[in-house]
Amino acid sequence: MRGAAGLALIAFLALAAAGCGANTPSATVTAVSPTVAPSVPTSASPSVPASQVPTDAPGSSGPAGGVVEDPSLLDLLPADVDGVPVGPEHQAFLDAATDPAFAQNVRRAAFGVAVDGTDLVSGVVAELEPDRFSDGFFRDWRDSYNEGACGQAGGVIGNAETQIDGRTVYIASCAGGLRTYHVWVPERGAIVSAFALGEKRLGETLMDGLRP
Repeated sequence: MRGAAGLALIAFLALAAAGCGANTPSATVTAVSPTVAPSVPTSASPSVPASQVPTDAPGSSGPAGGVVEDPSLLDLLPADVDGVPVGPEHQAFLDAATDPAFAQNVRRAAFGVAVDGTDLVSGVVAELEPDRFSDGFFRDWRDSYNEGACGQAGGVIGNAETQIDGRTVYIASCAGGLRTYHVWVPERGAIVSAFALGEKRLGETLMDGLRP
């Protein structure tokens, strides 16, 4: 999903909003508008049957650009990371819903952020449309997200895979110290993507605390 770079840039809007009043590094807290036009794979191998994706969820708001904001998806994230509460980022969703690829491929989504001084993690839970997920789709999603996020922090300098709580988590490192994280949660039909800054490595804590 080459348009996921737009999602990463949208995530920086959430970071900038969260950084208001917080002591976050100015070099990496730069609000930018999404500029990358999405190009989405059309032949993804189905792996999430429609029967596994709920049609209604309590507390969800109406469609915005074809995708619904569902705050209940944040229940998949830990309530806090290292004692820092994870709160919703409504504006990040509104911005994401204007990305055509995001609206086309994501059924429901919710953004969350936790800030503690110079430590921050910002993530999105994206429940995909039925039959959208494939290995190729997920790879393009990660590559584009990393390109967009690390483009604001010196570029990608390394990629790794690790097991966290029994799940494969893909991690990219940026030259500016930012890291991105991605995991597929098949039982929820959702991708969780996040970026993090700071010595506390809140991104790892977020992924370790997932509650599918």
